[in-house]
Amino acid sequence: MKVYECVIVGGGPAGLSAAIYLGRFNRYVIVVDNEEGRSSFSQHNENYLGFPEGIDARELRRRGKLQAQRYGVEFQNDEIIRIIKHDHMFTLKGKYRSYESKTVILATGVTDLFPHFDMWKKYVGKSMFWCITCDGYKMTDKKIVIIGSSNEAACTCMQFLNFTKDIVFVTNIDQGKEQISRKWKIRFREAGIPFYPRCIRKINGNDGFVKEVILDNGLHIQAEFIINEQGSIPCYELAQQIQVKLNKDYYIMVSHEQRTSIEGVYAAGDVTDRFSHQVVTAAHEGSMAAQAVNYDLYAPFQKE
Repeated sequence: MKVYECVIVGGGPAGLSAAIYLGRFNRYVIVVDNEEGRSSFSQHNENYLGFPEGIDARELRRRGKLQAQRYGVEFQNDEIIRIIKHDHMFTLKGKYRSYESKTVILATGVTDLFPHFDMWKKYVGKSMFWCITCDGYKMTDKKIVIIGSSNEAACTCMQFLNFTKDIVFVTNIDQGKEQISRKWKIRFREAGIPFYPRCIRKINGNDGFVKEVILDNGLHIQAEFIINEQGSIPCYELAQQIQVKLNKDYYIMVSHEQRTSIEGVYAAGDVTDRFSHQVVTAAHEGSMAAQAVNYDLYAPFQKE
């Protein structure tokens, strides 16, 4: 079996950035990715440096893959389901094959908790978003419905007032189960934001563009965009298998060089506990992880 110098798990911006750097270090690297996750949706990134007209997430991913392949990086469409650490090596077992490697970079990202109405995936990246930093500007003077059931979601809702005053807040959870304090409900009322502790029954729209949100009490809300503030869950399971240290929310804890608590294991991107979860920070973390991997792979005579 081939022995790689590094297996990168995940082919989003963090994993691709790490792959490009390691390829240029002449390291023997493979990216194992199931082509899902945030960068598989159709959103248009408009705040990434160097693209004045923006760039689609899928196109950025395609370009990153071509760039890494230019430097000899291998790619495999697979899903890693188990990691085993033995001595100073790792065995990664995928659905289709296994991989042996000296080091591992976990760039597994997060799973967003989107509302699962009929055909919901078609709306993601077109008229349903999850990040005020990335997409708040698109909401300028638009009719938006914000979905969430926490104080954090309520706080983000109030911040959207910098872009539009036409906001409706829907909890999308059974009445009485939301975790929103009285303070935020008062702020909603003072700001004139309708608050509905109801579940979404249906979305009416066309080709991924929402027109109205229908609640379980029959109320129809006109909308141009949906902002999902139901949160996300880091894809931490592989890290947990080899006892990588996680924080209380299950994000992987890393050093400023992206090293985890387990020697030979590094992490980058949305799955880590560092920085804001942006494309630009994911690319940065990927580059840092790659440089740490490269240094740790040097022979003793190559280190100070």
